[in-house]
Amino acid sequence: MNQTTDQPKILCVDDTPEARMLVRRLLSSRYHVLEAKDGLQGIEVAKETSPDLVLVDLHMPHLSGYEVATRIKSLMPQVPVVALTADVTTGVQKRVLAAGCDGYISKPIDPDTLEEQIESYLAGKRQELKDDGYRQAYQQMLVARMENKVRELTQALDRNAELDKQNLKLLEETQRQARLLKAGAEVGRSITSILDLDTLLRTTVDTICDEFGFYYAGVFLVDDADSAESGEEWAVLRAGRGEAGDAMVAAGHKLRVDGHSMIGAATGQRKAHIALDVGEEPFHFKNPHLPDTHSEIALPLIAGGRVIGALTVQSTAEAAFTSDDASTLQAMADQLAIAINNAQLHQQNQQLLVQADRRAQLLEAAALVGREFTSILDLDELLNKTVDIICAAYGFYYAGVFLVDDADSAKSGEEWAVLRAGQGKAGAAMLSAGHRLKVGGLSMIGDAISQQQARIALDVGEETVFFKNPHLPDTRSEMALPLIVGGEAIGALTIQSTQEAAFNNDDITALQAMADQLAVTINNARLLKDLGTAHAELVRTKTYQAIAEATGESIHWVGNKAAPIPGSVARISEDVIRYLAMANALLADAAPELREHKFAQMLAEAAEEIADRGTFLTDIQAELEAQSLKRLRRMLSVESIFEDLAIIESSARSILNIKEDLIGPARQRNLEVVSLPELLEETIAAMGIPDEVVRTLFASDLRPVWADRRQLGRVFTNLIKNGMEAMHEVKDKKLFLWARMADEPGFAVVDVIDHGAGIPPDQVDKIWMAFYTTKGDRGGTGLGLPACAQIVGQLEGKITVESDAGLGTTFSVFLPVLENTGDDISDERTG
Repeated sequence: MNQTTDQPKILCVDDTPEARMLVRRLLSSRYHVLEAKDGLQGIEVAKETSPDLVLVDLHMPHLSGYEVATRIKSLMPQVPVVALTADVTTGVQKRVLAAGCDGYISKPIDPDTLEEQIESYLAGKRQELKDDGYRQAYQQMLVARMENKVRELTQALDRNAELDKQNLKLLEETQRQARLLKAGAEVGRSITSILDLDTLLRTTVDTICDEFGFYYAGVFLVDDADSAESGEEWAVLRAGRGEAGDAMVAAGHKLRVDGHSMIGAATGQRKAHIALDVGEEPFHFKNPHLPDTHSEIALPLIAGGRVIGALTVQSTAEAAFTSDDASTLQAMADQLAIAINNAQLHQQNQQLLVQADRRAQLLEAAALVGREFTSILDLDELLNKTVDIICAAYGFYYAGVFLVDDADSAKSGEEWAVLRAGQGKAGAAMLSAGHRLKVGGLSMIGDAISQQQARIALDVGEETVFFKNPHLPDTRSEMALPLIVGGEAIGALTIQSTQEAAFNNDDITALQAMADQLAVTINNARLLKDLGTAHAELVRTKTYQAIAEATGESIHWVGNKAAPIPGSVARISEDVIRYLAMANALLADAAPELREHKFAQMLAEAAEEIADRGTFLTDIQAELEAQSLKRLRRMLSVESIFEDLAIIESSARSILNIKEDLIGPARQRNLEVVSLPELLEETIAAMGIPDEVVRTLFASDLRPVWADRRQLGRVFTNLIKNGMEAMHEVKDKKLFLWARMADEPGFAVVDVIDHGAGIPPDQVDKIWMAFYTTKGDRGGTGLGLPACAQIVGQLEGKITVESDAGLGTTFSVFLPVLENTGDDISDERTG
C-alpha cells in the first residue's frame, strides 16, 4: 500500500463512514487522505504508509482510539496523533493526552477551522499533560484491559481445545464412515454381478463380515408361499455366516414379520433397528447359535417399494453401531435388495425360458400328432394310433382315450366314459375288461368331462379325484384333457407320467390344442360312420318336419284367434260384477217389500256366489262410489259388453273353422305396407290399456315398414303385455312407446319402455330361450319373446333389450323401412 505523493498524508481512523467522508472532503484538496474503518486497520495502514498526521476516533469497537493512539505513538513517536471525538465528558482531553495523543479536535467537526488545526499540528503544535495522575490511571486501565484480553484469549484457547477434540472425534467418525462406505462399495461390487440367488446370498454374508469385521451376518427373505399357507408373514433365513448360519439354514430358521425380533421389527416397520445392548432390547431374538452377540443392527431389504426381507449384522462389542452406521449400511442393504431382486428376476426369466422351450417342444409334438391322425377316418384305427403316437412323440408313460357312451348312459341312468383305446398291455387289459369311469365321479377323466376343463394331478397320491388304477402302478402325475366339439364334451384324453409334477398350466395350452384337434378328428370319424344312417333318416325327418311346421302354424293361428277371448271374458266378468254391485247397492236402500221380490233375492244369491269366488261386491261398490258419473259411464256400458261378446263369438267361429285352414294351403305371410303409428295405436286399443297408463311418441319422419301386419302386431302385443306385467307391483304404472328412425340407416326403431322390476343381469341372455320365463308363478310359457325374435328376424330386423334391476326395461324393435313411399303416412303425435 506504499504510495508516493508530494502532499502530506493524513490518516483518518474512524468507524463512522460519514465522519471519514467529511474529513476527506475537507482535506483532500491539500492533503492525501488515508482511511481506516477500525483500530486494527488503522495501525496496519499507519505501518504501511507512514502518515504525516493521524486523526483517531476515541470510541470504536474491539480496539478503542486510546489504544490505537498509544500503539501508533509507540511505533512512530514523531508523528502527531490527534484525537477526533464527540466525547465531552470531564477530563477527556487529559485522558487523550495520557494515551499519547498530541492534541484534541472535538466533533462535530468545524469545516472552517479543521484545515487550520491540521496545519498547526503539522507545523509542530503539541499539547502537554501536566498531571501524571491521568497517565498512571491510563496505564492501570491498559493493564486491566490486558488482563481481560488475556482472560478472553485463555477462554478462546479452551474453546478451541474443545473444538479440536470435537473435530478429532468428527474426523474419526468421518474416517469410520469412509471405511464403512469403502467396505460397502466393496460389498456392492462383489454382489451386483452375481445372478444366482444362493451364491449371491452366501457371498453377501461372507463379504460383509470380511470387509466390515463383524461377528455375524445373515440374510432373511419373506417367503410368500409359507406366508400364504400359514396366514402369517414369515422371514426365512436364506444365508448365514459360518457354522452358526449353516445350522440355522438347515433347521429352517424363520422369524415372523412384525414379530418380537429385530428382523421382525425391521421388516414390519420398514426401517432399520439398532440394539446397542441385546440384553436390554425388547425386540431381540435370543439365538443360542450366536451366544457372543452384544449389539445388532437389522436393515430392511426393500425393492420396488416392497419389503423382500432383511439383513442382520451382529457384533461382539456393545454399542458397535450408530445412527450414521445405519445410514451407511442401509445404502449397502438397498444395493443388496436390488441385487436380490435382480437375481430373483433372473431366476424367473430362466424358468420362463425353460417353460417356453418345453412349450415349443410340446407344440411341435402336437403338430406332429395332428399330422399323423387327421387323415384317419376309421374311428377304431384313429383311437389306437392316437395313444401310440402321443406316447412316442411326448415320451409319456401311458395315454388313453375315453368316449362318452350315450347308449350305456341312457340304459343305466348315469353318464359313463368308456375306454376306447389305451397304450400298451395295460390299455389292452382295461379294454378287454370294459373299463369305464362315471362322468362327474371321483376320477380325473370324470371330472374333466363334467367340468369341460383340463385337470392336472401333480402327485396322484394326494389327488382327491384320482382313480387308483392297478394296471398303472407307476403313475405319479396325470393330466386329463376334455375332448370338446361344438360345446359338448364327447370324451377325454388321459396322459400319465412316472414323474411327479410332470405337468403345468402351460402344458395344458399345448396339449389341449392337440386334444381339440383330436376331438374334431374323432367327431369327423363318428360323422362318417353315422352318415349312412343319417341319410336313411333324412327323408322321414323332412316329412315329420313339414308336418310339424304345418301343425305349428295352425297352433299359432289358433292362438292368435283365441288371444282376445280371455281379455274379453275378463272385461265382461268385471262389467257384470260391477252392474251387480250397483244393483245390490240400490236394493240395500230400497223398501223392504222390494227386497223381498224374487228378482232381488236372485241378485242377493248372485252376490253370495261371487263372494264365494273371492270377490266381494261391497269392495266393488266402494270403488264405484268413489267414481264420478262421467267416469262410471266411461268404465261401464252395455255396448262394450256386446262388443266383447262379439269378439268372443268371432274368435270362436274362427277356431271352429280351423279345419278349413288345415286342409288348405300352408298359411303364407301376408306382407304389406304397415304404418307403425297406426299399428301401435290399434294394438293398444285392442288391449284396452287406459290412456293414463300408456304414452306414445311418433317421429314425423318415421317411414312405413314392409311386414305381416298381424304377426308384427303380435310382437308389439307381447312386448306391451310383458311391460304391463313387469309393473304389476307398481302403483303408478307408466308405459312409453317411442317410434322413430334409427341411427342405423334404413331402419326404424320402436322402444317399449316400462319402469317395472327390471331383469336381473344374469337372466338377460336367457329370456330369448324357448320356455324360459321370468314371471314365476304369475304364468307365462316362455314362448313369447322367442316368437317375437323369430318374427322380427324373418323381417330382417332385430330386437335388443336393456334393463336395470329395480328401474325398468327397454325392448327396442329394429325394422327395415321402405325406401320410397308415395304418401307421408306418419306424423308427430303424442298420446
